[in-house]
Amino acid sequence: MAYIIKNTSGLINTRLTDVGRRNISQGDFSISYFQIGDSEVSYKAVTNYNQTNNDILMPAFNAQNDSGSPQSNKQNIKYPYYVQGGDGGTYGIPFLDNKIQPVYNSAGPKGFFVTGGTQGSWTAQTSSAYTVTSNYQVDMTTLTGQTTIDIQLDPSFCNITSGTPSINDYITLILDGNGGCGDFGTYPILTYRIQNIDPSTGTTGTTSFTLTLDRSVPDYTSIALSGNMARALIYPSGMTQLYDTITPEPYWQTDTLNFESPCDVTNRENTVIWNMNIPWSVNPAGLFSSQYEGYNNYGSVTYLGTKEYLGYQEPTGQTDTSRVYYYNSFDEEIVVTPQAQKAIAIIHYTNQDIDHVYGEKFSTVPYDPQNPNDDTGLARHFKLTLPTLMWHKATGATIGQTFYIDPEGYDLCKPYYIKSTKNVDMNDPGIRYFHLWDTNPDTNGNLNRIGKVFPDQEIVVIDDEEIIAAMSYKANRNWTLTAPKLSLISPNTCSTGQDSEGILTNETQRMWVTYRLDSTGFTNSLHCNYYSVITGPGTGCTIDSQNVAVRFGDEFPFLTEGALSGYSANSFKVLCQIVSGTTQPSPTEWREIDFTGEISGSSVNGYLSVGGLTGTTFQITSELYNNASTYNLANYIDIPQNGYPEIMNFGDEFYFYGNLETDISATIYEMRYLINLGRNQFSNTSNPTWTSGTTSYVTEIGLYDSNYDLIVVSKLQSPELRQGIQQYVVKLDF
Repeated sequence: MAYIIKNTSGLINTRLTDVGRRNISQGDFSISYFQIGDSEVSYKAVTNYNQTNNDILMPAFNAQNDSGSPQSNKQNIKYPYYVQGGDGGTYGIPFLDNKIQPVYNSAGPKGFFVTGGTQGSWTAQTSSAYTVTSNYQVDMTTLTGQTTIDIQLDPSFCNITSGTPSINDYITLILDGNGGCGDFGTYPILTYRIQNIDPSTGTTGTTSFTLTLDRSVPDYTSIALSGNMARALIYPSGMTQLYDTITPEPYWQTDTLNFESPCDVTNRENTVIWNMNIPWSVNPAGLFSSQYEGYNNYGSVTYLGTKEYLGYQEPTGQTDTSRVYYYNSFDEEIVVTPQAQKAIAIIHYTNQDIDHVYGEKFSTVPYDPQNPNDDTGLARHFKLTLPTLMWHKATGATIGQTFYIDPEGYDLCKPYYIKSTKNVDMNDPGIRYFHLWDTNPDTNGNLNRIGKVFPDQEIVVIDDEEIIAAMSYKANRNWTLTAPKLSLISPNTCSTGQDSEGILTNETQRMWVTYRLDSTGFTNSLHCNYYSVITGPGTGCTIDSQNVAVRFGDEFPFLTEGALSGYSANSFKVLCQIVSGTTQPSPTEWREIDFTGEISGSSVNGYLSVGGLTGTTFQITSELYNNASTYNLANYIDIPQNGYPEIMNFGDEFYFYGNLETDISATIYEMRYLINLGRNQFSNTSNPTWTSGTTSYVTEIGLYDSNYDLIVVSKLQSPELRQGIQQYVVKLDF
């Protein structure tokens, strides 16, 4: 046991005894009595001595133990004060005065990037704390749509590291043409898994590796010029290889003399990144599980239980079923029901660090305009940033987007609740969450929501399925695509010579629609992951059957005509499927209609233009639908066939390629007992060295249960003079 250090902040040092902890474990913790004493004061040993200088032993964990020999002991108040006079009872009655106190702190930013302080000013962290190596480049003129690439050592480096690529590592290519280490521009940034390394490369003394990737790289044959380079960042295949290498041990399992141990606070580490898992609950459109690995074999399938718990799966499990929505390119709100939610991205902080890096919860205190202080704990300090995202809702063509639960200038920081339909006892109020917003208002002044923040679970869920696609490595793009506006249109309205019979004939029919933009000169990627739906004509319509019109608003800010920046396309195809009633679309029943010919007059050097897409109404007719081919996703991106689970697939992401910062909070529940000493009470001590009528001191307080077992022991820093009316407050925080 140690002595109390006198310059510590606490006047009273308090600990539970063994019996106290045992009582808690048995669900029987109650305090009935107290004693005060001066057991560590010797009044006669030294004369003319200032007793307040005495050193006091710390309260002992094992102050009372009744588990049996040889552990049992009692270290009660050796010399208690009498309640009245110089003999008799020594126990008083404490008064309960519990308090609840919230506390706040800032967790600071964590993630793969560092900012220059302005929108779009983001640079990748390239040190060995984040990358296996950042020392390599790729000559973009060698990228011709193949699966094997050569990476070359860059003598200028980004950050000197000793690592080299390994099979199953991830490689991110920043395809900006300069291969530098500065801020990101509006360029494709794609991530692949290394499936193989040519054994003849990478030997001692060599400066290049030949890597086989999980899918084809872009084709820059007609775009890249001599000298155009792409930076290659190599990331590990799992958390424990780099980001979470230290496994802390409980202090009783570590040599206390080993100051390099994880228990030495000066050597303690925490994980510098956040994790991400994307569980799918349905196959993407055009995936045939009879030939290709389906969603039940995707990575992150074990997180589907979270998808259910948070209300993104079965619609009958909760009442909160309409709070997932997005705006199409005409600013119309589109609700995504739980059964229509194909995937979510779960961003979480799972690691081996035993420290509570994020406290008990994210802090979500709303900003008060009447008290405009930027205090720690405000919800507006929560920021989720995707520096590599080309977001179609961006008001300026700048890469990167930060999302907030309390964006400045808006009154959006409101808690919502998921309520169970099966257990009403949890519905007061329910599972708390906040929406996550961008800062790009539409023509109606609405910001775009992209997910939910669950502050009590300390997780973020991205439910905007286009952002999910942009974060998915296998989707093969870091840009999002807008959702079109669907409407019914009478046959022969825009074009003559059509079949007079429309494609939808009654309101029991619904058509699901999405689309894809392809490029033979750059790369193919996942189709638009928003699935739009429209219902057929009702009985009140003057025309019995209707076609479906597809139109786009001006939400293609990063679409270019064959430049290095942004992304380009030279074909446009509508994917559609007719279902009955509320049936969800089948992944294998989508049809593919090529509408490129209708906008070819607006193309630039063979590339589709924004004006060509936004200035054309695309009409889905019975003839086009009936003659359309079945959509097959494997015709566009490389996806693993059955029996090849080692090839990267959807859901295989494990880290969140972005930054998260937030304030954190905890609630301190103070068990406070007031020890009130009256003017004529507890005036005489049983200490045999004390002389009646002289001054006395207090050094300790004991709290007892109804059996007079000591369950809490408190020691004062220094002996304190006993005089008049006094009050001590014994506190235990929970």
